[in-house]
Amino acid sequence: MSPLVSIVVISHNYGQFLGQAIDSALAQDHDELQILVVDDGSTDSSPEIIRGYGDRIDPLFKSNGGNSSAVNAAFPGCRGEIVMFLDADDYLYRSE
Repeated sequence: MSPLVSIVVISHNYGQFLGQAIDSALAQDHDELQILVVDDGSTDSSPEIIRGYGDRIDPLFKSNGGNSSAVNAAFPGCRGEIVMFLDADDYLYRSE
């Protein structure tokens, strides 16, 4: 059985990129995935984009505190044996 992998997407006002980052995390072909998306107090469309994914992701909304505070807020919610962090303006290629 493969280990659970938690992919944490962190966003602050990156609504223009956020959907692509989340979609790339969801598209990974690993058997066991948790996608945790942290919104660090965005004032753009990011919260609505995150809510649009429903139960396919684990959302975490917090007031703005910066990247380090978003990482610290996310880590307790990670259930995976392997944890990776993805900025909302990045994306993951599918493994071949």
